[in-house]
This record gives sequence, C-alpha cells and structure tokens, in this order.
Amino acid sequence: MLGYAGISLFTAHILTRPNNRPTTVDPYDVSADVLAWSARTSDGLTLRGWYCPTPRKRRLIVLVHGMGGSRDEMARIGRDLHAEGYDVLLFDLRGHGLSDSSRLYMGGRERRDLRAVLDWAARQGYSSDRVGWLGYSMGASTLLMEAAQNGKIGAAVLDSPFGNLPELLDAQLTRHSHLPSWFNPGILAAARLAFGVRTDNLVPIRSALQWGKRPMLLIHGEADSVVPVAQARQIARAIGPSCQAVILPGVEHVGAYNRSPGRYIAAVDGFFDRNLSR
Repeated sequence: MLGYAGISLFTAHILTRPNNRPTTVDPYDVSADVLAWSARTSDGLTLRGWYCPTPRKRRLIVLVHGMGGSRDEMARIGRDLHAEGYDVLLFDLRGHGLSDSSRLYMGGRERRDLRAVLDWAARQGYSSDRVGWLGYSMGASTLLMEAAQNGKIGAAVLDSPFGNLPELLDAQLTRHSHLPSWFNPGILAAARLAFGVRTDNLVPIRSALQWGKRPMLLIHGEADSVVPVAQARQIARAIGPSCQAVILPGVEHVGAYNRSPGRYIAAVDGFFDRNLSR
C-alpha cells in the first residue's frame, strides 16, 4: 500500500508540474508593432504574452493555448488574424511559457487567467462584444467552462476541446503515466489531496448547456487521437443552434490550421467578422 501511494503521488506530481519554458518564436514575426504584455490574476500570478494592436483598436482576438503548450503554438494564427485587421493577444496560461509557475489544473484554476485577460481588455477600452476568443484543446475547454458562469465571454472559436475530462482520463491516463490502469484512482486521488488538482468536475459538456445564444464555431478533427470526436459532437448538441460545428475528416488533434492555413483563417475571420461589434 505504501508503494502504491508513493508511486501514485510521484506520478501525480510529474503530470501536474509546471510546464514553463522560454519562447522560441520571434515576436516580430507575428507583428512589427508587437508589445510586451502582462496581467495579474486574482490569486497573485503574473501572466505574460504579446499584444498586437492596430491603429484603431476596434476588435480584439484572444488566443488561448492548450495544456503543455504556450503562445508559440498559436503564433502563426495570431500573425494571420492580425494581418486581417484584428488586434491580437497571445499569452501563456499559468504554469506555461513565461507566465508565473503553477501546477497544471486542466482548466480549473486557469479560468482565473481568462478573467484577468477580460479585466485588462476592459481597461483598454474593449467592450466584451468586441472581444473574440480562440481556444486550442484545454484552452478551448477552459473557455467553455468559464463562459457557463461568465456572460462577458461572447463569440468563440473552440478547436479540439475535451468535453468530459474524467471520461478521457479513464481511457488515456495510462498512456501518460506509463502505469497499469489500476494506478489511475491512486494518481487522481493524490493529485486532488496533495496538490489540489481536481478533475472530476471538469466536464465542459455540462457547461455547454449554459452557453445560450452566443455564437460559437466548433472545429474538431475526425481523426483526433487525443479527444474523441464524439465529445465534440456532444458539445455541439448541448449548445444547440448557436453552435456551428465543423468536423474535418482525416484531421488530428488541433491539426486543422496546419492542414489548410488559408481555409482555417478564412473561416475564423468570417466568423468573427459576422459576430463581433465594430
């Protein structure tokens, strides 16, 4: 029993430890007018990123990366949307990139990071109806969970979100832990009790029921080996008519942009152009 508990605790530590690392992208490849950006969360962490404004500062797109990623993974999308005339914010979630170190909460405490961005945007003069969101994977799921209780999150593009993390972990935790599945309960219990990382309540499909009439573009690859496409379809059904779901054959997890950058940006640009105030 002591061995089981020790291995579970060590594995939970490894799987939830911070993923901070330096950026490898030249910010001036995103925009010649890029500015260093930072904001403070309600629990005292500093988030860092890049802000790419336009002269008129009309409409802002916030890009939210996935677990284990950083602003780097969405830099090309940010560059392309900025070229279409949007103000763009690329930032690192807590425990990622150059933001302050923190354990990974799989979308739980990361919701506070979105609130910090909203507060900053309001101070810059962006009303919530002129702020669009584009989330990748965990970032997309975090957006959906926060939006259930935060009406300031409006038009959003969700790319490859998970809809039910407990269900996903049942199927995939062994892949990440490299341990037999009978260690799963111990790992999850250790993460909760030792590090405060809860996963049992991270079910964005339930949050989708509260989305209402806000516009959403949901993008998911049919060949996604990380998050089954069935979870995307459940999210779309829970949201209803305000969700435009695009299921792409042969596309892997967050692989739609890489498959066809031009079409991806055209779809995202068209969505935000229709649904954000000017």
